[in-house]
Amino acid sequence: MAGDRAILALGSAAFAVEAYQVFCKEFTVDSVPLSSVTNHDTLAQAIAAAVTRRAADGQSPYVAFIWFFGTNIFSPFDQAMLEPLTKAGCGFFSGGGAGYDDVATGWMTEQGAYYCNTPTAITVSTANGALMLLLNVTRASYQGEMYTRAGKWRGNLADPHDMFPLGYDLEDRTLGIIGLGQIGQALSVRAQACGMKIIYYNRRRVPEAEENGARYASFDELLATSDAISINCPLTTETRHLLGPAEFRKMKSGVYIVNTARGPIVDEEALVEALKSGKVAAAGLDVFEKEPSINPGLLDPSLSYRVSMQPHATGRTAAAFTKGENQIMKSVREYMRGQRPEYAVNNPKF
Repeated sequence: MAGDRAILALGSAAFAVEAYQVFCKEFTVDSVPLSSVTNHDTLAQAIAAAVTRRAADGQSPYVAFIWFFGTNIFSPFDQAMLEPLTKAGCGFFSGGGAGYDDVATGWMTEQGAYYCNTPTAITVSTANGALMLLLNVTRASYQGEMYTRAGKWRGNLADPHDMFPLGYDLEDRTLGIIGLGQIGQALSVRAQACGMKIIYYNRRRVPEAEENGARYASFDELLATSDAISINCPLTTETRHLLGPAEFRKMKSGVYIVNTARGPIVDEEALVEALKSGKVAAAGLDVFEKEPSINPGLLDPSLSYRVSMQPHATGRTAAAFTKGENQIMKSVREYMRGQRPEYAVNNPKF
């Protein structure tokens, strides 16, 4: 065991269990039990206590700290939480998930520490989830299930407003993808299988070999010509409220919106107004601006059949989490060998 290069882990791998057992034989791994912490502050206290205890025992400091999936309640992973580790010499952090807007990567860089995400673990599951939401909203499947369970079948013939709507076929329609990264590319392939035409917008055009049938468009062109828009870009200071009142005004009337990226990329107040006006026909949302709280406007009964919601769960599959846990272990091993980890998202200042 690499006893002189210890790792602190929040919880334990729950999916790649056998691989993690092997990993724990390779390295000294101490764990903060999930049952012992409840929020950001209690985790910060537990980390500080673990660092202090190790020093008091005369042992070398932790060189890495890792956490797995389902740990959002402890967010953000910031200086206030992690500084005891870096002050003791920790140079590596890794967490489950492709996004890292809740991780202080800038501060880590200044401290000479890597942060590694799990960039491809949820690609397939999230792309499938985005297509699921797109089909949900264009076919009003959630309304159909509610009607069927309530014994209403297709609604009340005497009340046009209470009738189950006709579906909207995706064939020959244009899907605008904001962010043609790995998830955007995977969604593009799936949407093309449904007969859709794909346009996309990135800050920079991706190499032609990676476009795979998608066409690059300006942001304004995407807004003006898409029949449906899927948000697949990361949350940054530049993308916060990327879709607001001005952007909704530029869209086609009756456009469909799908967001499986991050809630704050969409100004939810503007989305509610666009839904009420009919500018947006329906929205499929897996993420929310202040999750787990939901904007009351999105819960308005008059919009109930035009908003399909998931609890930030489209990427959550056993296969995805297994792959992600293996990616965390892969990054640790690369760091321990003195290599730059493949999944590092920053360039530490050494």
